[in-house]
Amino acid sequence: MPVTPPPVHVPSPYERPKSNLVARVDVPTEDGARIAAFVYAPHGVRDEPGRPFGISGEVPPVLMLHGNGEEHGIFGPVIDAVVATGRPVIAVDSRSQGESTRGEAPLAYELMAADAVEVMNRLGVWDCHVLGFSDGGILGLILARDWGDHVLSLTASGANLTPAGLPEEDQRFMAEAAEANAAWAAEGWEGERDEEGNEVPSPAEAGRIAELLQLMVDQPQIDAESLGSIRCPVTVMAGEFDVILPEETERIAAAIPSAETYIVPGAGHTLPKETPGIMAEVLLETIAQNDARHPALDLDAPSDVLVVPIDESWADAVDEMYAHVTDAPGTSGWVEGIWPPAGLARELLCAGKTLAALDPATAELLGAVSVDFDADMGDGWEAGHGRGQGGADWEPLPEGTVACYHLLAVDPAAHGRHVASALLAAAAERARDLGASIVRINTSVANVEANNLYAREGFTRHKPIWLPYPGLPLPGYTNLWEKEL
Repeated sequence: MPVTPPPVHVPSPYERPKSNLVARVDVPTEDGARIAAFVYAPHGVRDEPGRPFGISGEVPPVLMLHGNGEEHGIFGPVIDAVVATGRPVIAVDSRSQGESTRGEAPLAYELMAADAVEVMNRLGVWDCHVLGFSDGGILGLILARDWGDHVLSLTASGANLTPAGLPEEDQRFMAEAAEANAAWAAEGWEGERDEEGNEVPSPAEAGRIAELLQLMVDQPQIDAESLGSIRCPVTVMAGEFDVILPEETERIAAAIPSAETYIVPGAGHTLPKETPGIMAEVLLETIAQNDARHPALDLDAPSDVLVVPIDESWADAVDEMYAHVTDAPGTSGWVEGIWPPAGLARELLCAGKTLAALDPATAELLGAVSVDFDADMGDGWEAGHGRGQGGADWEPLPEGTVACYHLLAVDPAAHGRHVASALLAAAAERARDLGASIVRINTSVANVEANNLYAREGFTRHKPIWLPYPGLPLPGYTNLWEKEL
């Protein structure tokens, strides 16, 4: 008996973004997928040092994640509205959709959320606002829960926690459509059309559609209580006549501390197409609740911090201070015995390269940094450090003109005293004394505090390089920062 062609979905048209497309980046994943990411920014913004991929360190971008079977262009007018405020947008085609490829790992929402994180790592972005629609809303919930140190706000539209968040008839339709597409993938043929003249998917395309539909049949499986750990501002959106059950939307909002709900009157599920103006307005209002910007500041050195050179007699105190940093919660990623490597701090001390920040009244050690001409801090050219990204994009300069900072850290007990700024000011003077005209430092893209610091201190950010540190709970990408003296 011949197989019956699957139902053909003909999406309604939508307006694609008109904003300045600064960069399109294909991000490789461990399982072989390549995730397509698109960076939109105000007119005139370019991909250049200080704004790699068109993204500055001052204004955190919005990460936009689309729904099942779609691509990022569905956010067209919303992207344009955000860019018009001067804020960049990173729009991602989720794996096996749009211009992103499938890879080999089992398809899951957690995997697709990890893809979004890998995109941000590749672009060197350490914090962002998130807008997710439908499947993208599910990804947004996972990101705000599991990548929360990096999510400044979340606007989630048309999300569900389990398949039971949809009416039973919709669940049945998705299951039947998944089965029909799977059968066509196995036994169908090319060039078929339905009764209305619409082209039936090819067997290969039907297989892709079947898998995406089956994803919605089986997943997500998010425990509502797990969302209680989300701490950023959240707005949960839905249409008045959304396919998501009203009680599901209410359940999501109730599970997240201080989350707000916005129901769009008269609208259905596809708010990016139906009411993009309202979606943009709600998104921008949510962003405003935590509009964390990092403009370069001209900070005076704090009067209650003294920075002086120290020698090996301070080794135990420095080791203890670094241990405090390692033990503190946060995104530094330091692990005892792995980073800093055993003996490195003492080696720098004995070489006379270390500056310490002290409390003038008590001589208590508040922080430290080392300064030298060792440019071999990692330039991305080492064997195995590629993924096709190459090395640093900063200008090669003659030996002796570039000073490097190492092991910059502040005791957690001294946070809020601008110790890091005092250390950087003193380190710059040390670099000048050495004859340097440029200073450079690198840090993991996951280290929120350090990246914010260098942005505020007026460093120029360059494109991140692939430079993994084995044994550290950090992504493989490292941000590169430099500053003219």
